[in-house]
Amino acid sequence: MSIGLGNMKGFTLLECILTLCLFSIVLTSTVSLYLTGYRMYRRQEHRVEVEENIMAVLNRISETLRRTDGLPDNISVSDNMLIIGDTKYYYMSGNIYERIGFGTNNLGGNISLFEFSLEDDYLTLKIEGIGYLGEATSSAEQVFFIGGE
Repeated sequence: MSIGLGNMKGFTLLECILTLCLFSIVLTSTVSLYLTGYRMYRRQEHRVEVEENIMAVLNRISETLRRTDGLPDNISVSDNMLIIGDTKYYYMSGNIYERIGFGTNNLGGNISLFEFSLEDDYLTLKIEGIGYLGEATSSAEQVFFIGGE
């Protein structure tokens, strides 16, 4: 009684290697696609967070300007601090802070630039955010009229 090759069941070594190669290609493509999507998501999430921080700072300063009486006399700027009435705004270590009396609020992080100037009854603010992994930064500039009627 002899056993022929036609009666053997199972996979040959070549079939196993080809299946493993195809599975590896599919898995590599899937992981690559997932990682690309995740990086795009993280980049966009960072950008939105920075833009939200910039807008929160601008809105807070705008609100402070609206509630402060006698603006031309109650606003001043120094090299690193914007003072509106009894509220001080300053930049330190990538964050913009608001100090009212003895309390300090962190208004926004991931900031690379906070510049302000006061000229001819106009307050100009420029804020730039830190870009994601060396990419371009988000920025905003706003001008406020603080003069008389």
